[in-house]
Amino acid sequence: MKTAALNPVNTYPGNRLPGSQNMLSQINGMVAPMSAMATQAKATPSAAGTPTATTTSTSTEEPEEPTDGSETGEAPPQVANVFVDLMLAQLTYQDPTNPVDSTEFVTQMAMFAQVTSMEYMRMTMNALYAVAENNLVVSTEQLIGNTVTAPDDSVTLGPETVLEGELLLDKDYDNVSIRIYDEFDAEVGTVTLGPQTAGEVAFVLDGKTLGLPEGEYRIEAETVIGDEIGTTPTYFSGVVNSVTLKGQEGLMLDVEGVGMVPLFDISKISAPPSQGGDDTTEETKL
Repeated sequence: MKTAALNPVNTYPGNRLPGSQNMLSQINGMVAPMSAMATQAKATPSAAGTPTATTTSTSTEEPEEPTDGSETGEAPPQVANVFVDLMLAQLTYQDPTNPVDSTEFVTQMAMFAQVTSMEYMRMTMNALYAVAENNLVVSTEQLIGNTVTAPDDSVTLGPETVLEGELLLDKDYDNVSIRIYDEFDAEVGTVTLGPQTAGEVAFVLDGKTLGLPEGEYRIEAETVIGDEIGTTPTYFSGVVNSVTLKGQEGLMLDVEGVGMVPLFDISKISAPPSQGGDDTTEETKL
């Protein structure tokens, strides 16, 4: 009498293992919401309002790039689908003599929930950043026509150009001079301010008085105290002509006579003369 060889896989299929029904019921309870979400994502509403399964298109057109849900604000359903598919595959091809512990799926579910929460947080932060940026652009437009002061060492001068500038001195100096250099770094003009005390020191660069042709010039403020010669930053004022959003550089102000100035480099904002130009509002440097 021949004895048939027992196939352990056939004798104990995955769905007949001791305790497997409880494990599967627990997992079904965990993944039911995810499966429902995946089913809803794959279904399209029919004319009568009843969801119908979508079919695969055989069009030769290039497939659209998958979205991550950042534009619509919804979580990407592909992540949930992949998790469910991997879990079902793990159950299907598990070793029947050593079934997967159900606690592993609980751990995986917790990890998946954490990743999903981080994705929602990322999308929320992107949306908040976009709103804040738009509000900043709108509020910055109010600076157009106002006079602003910002640090700069490169200005545009010409026969018809008059630029107002200032120095912020940290101590008293025996002599202060404003030196002007052309594009070849040759000194083409000097404005002597003489002895100055600590604080704000105003000066004016008149292209006609200096006899300078139209062009770009580098400005350097030279300070002298005893035998020590040094330099200090120069600040120039001009009317804001426009506001530009330049990618990584952020908001830039087109200041007349000064050029493009980053918004957060502005140190002072003055109202137009018709609105009381003598009153200024100090801004905190960022």
